[in-house]
Amino acid sequence: MNGELIQKSRLKLAATAGRIVRLTYPFLLVNSKGNSMEEIGGKQQFSLSPLRPEYVNAMSIILCSTDPWLTLEYRPEGLEFYLLHADPALSRYAVMISGNVCGVLSVRSPWLFGPFIELMALFDGFRGKGIGGRIIDWVCDRYKSANLWATVSSFNLKAQKFYSSAGFEKTAILEELIKPGWNEILLRKRMAAPNQR
Repeated sequence: MNGELIQKSRLKLAATAGRIVRLTYPFLLVNSKGNSMEEIGGKQQFSLSPLRPEYVNAMSIILCSTDPWLTLEYRPEGLEFYLLHADPALSRYAVMISGNVCGVLSVRSPWLFGPFIELMALFDGFRGKGIGGRIIDWVCDRYKSANLWATVSSFNLKAQKFYSSAGFEKTAILEELIKPGWNEILLRKRMAAPNQR
């Protein structure tokens, strides 16, 4: 595997001593060693495109094998339903690097004077490389409004740090919203003055 692009026709997940081995669908970009994007194929082009149904099963399995979904005990079939069910207020996107899927974004709009990022996830090996900041910039540009909202799990300290660095502030604690023992934190990024709504 050695951090190279892995092209396979089927997805298999196996947990051995707490490690997950991935064999992916051909459209997924997997960087198993966490190498920089430059090391896995030169200049990488970032884009977001409407989420295609054929991506959803693999995404759901991968996400449910990582935090926060693993700790919150999400099931792949539940996440798959969420990503596929008809909801006119929810836009779902595949995060793409040079035409390969490396994550997913779901945005609910309208919400409270601005859109709500319900789900933003990058696969292992693509976090901490500036892609998340580019996603936030894209959402701000696309959904021009007074606020941008998100939630983060109380145990997910890396995500809390990311959102803080992106200009989000803690607004409320949603106690045991998803699972007993864990809280969700409602975050707000002010994008425009109230009189500019």
